[in-house]
Amino acid sequence: MIDSPFFKVQPDGSVDIGTMNVKPVTKQDFPRLRRPFAVWLFVAFALGTNAAAKDSGATSGRKAARNLPDIDATEPDAVYIEHETNIFHNAAVANLSANIGLAPGWDAGLSVLNAQFASTASPAASFQPDILVNLEKHWTAENVQVIAGMQNGLGIAASGNAFMNLAYLEYQRHLPDWDVDIDTGLYYANAALANHDSAGLHLNVELPVSGELRFDADYWSGFNALGGTTFRLLYPLYRNWRVGLGVQCPTLDVGDPVVGVLGVYWR
Repeated sequence: MIDSPFFKVQPDGSVDIGTMNVKPVTKQDFPRLRRPFAVWLFVAFALGTNAAAKDSGATSGRKAARNLPDIDATEPDAVYIEHETNIFHNAAVANLSANIGLAPGWDAGLSVLNAQFASTASPAASFQPDILVNLEKHWTAENVQVIAGMQNGLGIAASGNAFMNLAYLEYQRHLPDWDVDIDTGLYYANAALANHDSAGLHLNVELPVSGELRFDADYWSGFNALGGTTFRLLYPLYRNWRVGLGVQCPTLDVGDPVVGVLGVYWR
């Protein structure tokens, strides 16, 4: 044991400093330390990329920002429903999706997105949703799955309806030791959906915070109507119900630099 007027080194390697006790970092601490570091690295990357895209096109004017349904496999005969509301300073926009599991490895769904149902603006935009049909094929192994999917449908607008298309390939991995889910993928969206033909990257991380509370960060690259970052806190409310509360930072100028997100999910 080493003694001094300022600190005392104990036999186990810890250091007493006044009333403080500083434990040495051991190999067992590394997984615990890496998890929050990886999340903050993801957040910094998403926000930095988002800010750079905003600076490069700050004069783009008001554009639609779309929420997309979660990319995930639905078990056969199971149903998954999610509803998210985007809350702007002068409007509320609904995004509703329903998925059903078909034969093993397949699921399909229907989405009604970007549907403004409340507004204090004058004149208020009319109810003009995007209606998309979803089809996914997934291959699963232990803690890993690959999903190939597409969403096709109509964007309804006063100027005329437009055919919308989104195709994506997603790799998902569950880390059981940390109870963390990591998704990475690529996407292509046509001009009607994304404002111009676009290809980009999709990243998602979901991890436990405390008890059953979970944190979800979702990033779509690109200076288009899909591009942006969403941060949500997710909590199981009752049985199959889960609620989410967060914020969305769209890449495009949609009138609000930060948009509120309120979600309800049922599986």
